[in-house]
Amino acid sequence: MTGGDSRADKRTFHTLDGLRGIAALAVVFRHIPENAIGNLTPESYLAVDLFFILSGFVLAHAYEARLRAGMGIVDFFAARLIRLYPLYLVASLITLLIVFVPAMPGHYHPPAPTLRDIVFALFFVPQIDAAQPNLSLYPLVGPAWSLAFELAANLVFSVVAPYLGKWLLALIVAAGAALLIAAAWYFDSIDVGYMQANVWGGIGRVGFGFFAGVAAYRLWRAEALPWLRIPPWAAIGVVVAIFAVEPAQYQALRDTVAILLMPALVLASARNEPGRWLARPFAIAGGASYGIYVLHKPIESWFETLLPWRRVLVYDGLGSWGAVALVALVFVTALLLDRFYDRPVRQRLTAMWRGVREDYHSAPRVLR
Repeated sequence: MTGGDSRADKRTFHTLDGLRGIAALAVVFRHIPENAIGNLTPESYLAVDLFFILSGFVLAHAYEARLRAGMGIVDFFAARLIRLYPLYLVASLITLLIVFVPAMPGHYHPPAPTLRDIVFALFFVPQIDAAQPNLSLYPLVGPAWSLAFELAANLVFSVVAPYLGKWLLALIVAAGAALLIAAAWYFDSIDVGYMQANVWGGIGRVGFGFFAGVAAYRLWRAEALPWLRIPPWAAIGVVVAIFAVEPAQYQALRDTVAILLMPALVLASARNEPGRWLARPFAIAGGASYGIYVLHKPIESWFETLLPWRRVLVYDGLGSWGAVALVALVFVTALLLDRFYDRPVRQRLTAMWRGVREDYHSAPRVLR
């Protein structure tokens, strides 16, 4: 979450790290079926919208000035792929390895992926099939649909950043909000975007979320609305409440209001940093959050395959303590991969990319 040379650019937002970590764990809770722990965060699909807003805020902080100063779109997009792809690749391979587990009586075994599934997954391409509108865009790694939307928003941001004045930014945010509201009311929820049948709703979610995050960053940078601030512990409490409180009715209205207010929450949270005793846990949670998000479904797939099942999507014998163990396993795996795999690989890929770019720029023009 750093970039540039100024003191402001080197700032680390530990409270935002904490929000990201809580959101990632809430998504894991959501995808554990038929357990008490899975019922703690019934509205945690809104975590994706929080991710989009946080991403807009942080990327504007790290890259907007550089894009305005002439950073190339190719370099920016390469940086984003290097950030997202290594852990996504591991998540895909974890899922593919289930193919080698022999089918056992009384156990659920996922269907073997086709060669098309594998190729599309490895190249980060969504699955499109007009005959199956309810097909997941990314069957091997379900959460990857939001990563694809994230990359699309990143690409748009890199193109428009040099021209993104306040009125154009307001127009983009307003257009995203309109599409977001339309999707919420059409589907009676904003839990959309992950399959072909509701993919247009995902465009509204990322269009509003990412660029609202950019707007929140600009307000933070300009020190506008200085009264809008919240203690870190209260920010965590608000996010937990958003994910945990399920409305009895008016779901679309509730979703819309929650998402439209999230940029203000992010801005207010960025203005207060946690004390020493919270800063470290927040930083750890933030560092593991992406791994938690992208790895939890593949790891859960192994639980679903190895444990005996009464019927598909209902654990037999896992129970709430088993669910806690699953969450702990995801968290620890994400931490270990972040430290010993993801960071070193990203550093190596970044160095390789810089070498390629330097070789390109130093080559005679006739060879380019």
